[in-house]
Amino acid sequence: MYVDESGDPGRYNGSNTPHFILSGLIVPMQDWYPALARITAFREEVKQRTGLAKREEIHSAELIRLGRKESYKRIAKTNRIQILRDFVGRMPDFFPQAKLLNVCLDKQQFPHYEEYMLPAWQRLLGGFETFLVAQQQYGLVMADATDANNLRGLLRTMRKGPNPLTFLLEDIFHCSSEHSHFVQAADAITYCLFRQEYPKGSTRKFNLGNLFQALDVLLLKEAAPDDAQGIIRT
Repeated sequence: MYVDESGDPGRYNGSNTPHFILSGLIVPMQDWYPALARITAFREEVKQRTGLAKREEIHSAELIRLGRKESYKRIAKTNRIQILRDFVGRMPDFFPQAKLLNVCLDKQQFPHYEEYMLPAWQRLLGGFETFLVAQQQYGLVMADATDANNLRGLLRTMRKGPNPLTFLLEDIFHCSSEHSHFVQAADAITYCLFRQEYPKGSTRKFNLGNLFQALDVLLLKEAAPDDAQGIIRT
């Protein structure tokens, strides 16, 4: 499972993010190489169309709002947005056997939490374990740079709890999204969920809030049966 996050983990104070979101892209082992080949072919298409090199990261937020990436500044905004649309829209083709597990915590619904990263990760890891048990498969977790020490402690605590993890192997591995097409895909998924849940006026005209709907066929809806998209919210 490849994981990325959206939002800061601190309490909501009116000026920071009112949410903390995690999205996990679960890719079966046997489909890893075919998925990589499909994304690599897509990146070649993007290169031919826009000039964006295959080694350049697809970072969703910066495609919409320019930051430090000089390579993005040479691409018109409409073309950058189209890269994101195509990337997300074709994920069911890239990952036909994948599942998406999502956690979205509205901080105002949990005012008693001191921070939101660990509660969100606890829900995500628990959902992944439930999926693995049902599949009778073992799994690993890869995440973009985050709080490795606290996550290691959480995972090891969950292995000793009343319902211990038994199908989730090893500690969480951390890798930069810059070097992983799969983590970049998780970043795009998280961004689209964020825009669906918290639409922003400046992006409404691009209908970015609707992009997450393109992933419906991949959503692990049994993770939260009471939610239409299976998003874990409680």
